Amino acid sequence: MFKWTTLIPGLGLGVVVGTISGMLGIGGGILMVPVLLYLWKDSITSMQMATATSLAVMVPSAIAGTLRNHYSFGRVEWSLAVLVGVGAVMGTYLIGVPLAQHIPSETLKKVFGVVLMIFGLQMVGVGPWISRLVVR
Repeated sequence: MFKWTTLIPGLGLGVVVGTISGMLGIGGGILMVPVLLYLWKDSITSMQMATATSLAVMVPSAIAGTLRNHYSFGRVEWSLAVLVGVGAVMGTYLIGVPLAQHIPSETLKKVFGVVLMIFGLQMVGVGPWISRLVVR
């Protein structure tokens, strides 16, 4: 249920996530889920609810970012976007959401954190170094 006390924080979060998402192509899960879980504890009561809310926010944000800027500069690889998009819809609808409904919220939080750490280490360039240590 909407509370007027969430208007400014909600819009503020949207602006921050939208700005970062537009610059880096991230935002929905990486930024939105943790913020929803920790700032809106009263209304976002589970990891599943945070994920669903984040997915709902990503749709208009992704469309706005794509159409406003990247499309006009010819930076969208449409054939790949359609192919991956179809696979993403299938994976989300058929596997991800049903699976998330059967996994405890605390387990999902831990999986989410591990995934963020792995990709974060890759992005800063530490991933290959760790791989060499582990593969030896």
